[in-house]
Amino acid sequence: MQKKILKLFAFFLLFFALTLPSWIYLKNYYNFFITNSMFSLVASHFKLGVEDTSITGKEVLFHIKNAIPLRDIHGKSHDFEMDVSVDMEAVTFNVPMTLALLLAIVLSAKLSKEQRWDIFTTGVLLLFLLHLISMATFALCVIEQTQQINPYVHFYLTQHWMPGDYICSIKDFLVNYAARFEPFLIGLYAWWRVKSVVSSV
Repeated sequence: MQKKILKLFAFFLLFFALTLPSWIYLKNYYNFFITNSMFSLVASHFKLGVEDTSITGKEVLFHIKNAIPLRDIHGKSHDFEMDVSVDMEAVTFNVPMTLALLLAIVLSAKLSKEQRWDIFTTGVLLLFLLHLISMATFALCVIEQTQQINPYVHFYLTQHWMPGDYICSIKDFLVNYAARFEPFLIGLYAWWRVKSVVSSV
């Protein structure tokens, strides 16, 4: 048992050392893709046009405006533009540790190449879906908060389904807990799958 734990730990350290430099190089591309895709999707639901995006540190700054003209009963235009920012690293900071643990569990077990590939790719897909859901929730929270800017923005946004303040509580949970325990969650999945495959042989 001790040998298995030491082997797993050695594999984890090795893969963490390999994945960390790669993640440092690739993280901005991945984070921007996740953040831009989810924010643009959520913004389109509220008929908001994303006019421009820029990266400032670890945040993505979105310049948005109403995509449909906003006029009052007198025909006066009340169009609006604003900048909102989203922390693009809020849900992905544990990726190197998660991938290292996933690889360590899969490669330290006595499995066939096909079984290892299946468990690994499914784990990566689950990780990707967790990031998509977390960032979509983040974007919903940001837009929910923008309706407080002025009555015209509030009127424009509430013509569509609004998630309510609870969406920010869900976002906080995903960012503060799900993202922090991400390696444990994916590792638990990999361990369960490996145990299931080994016991069925």
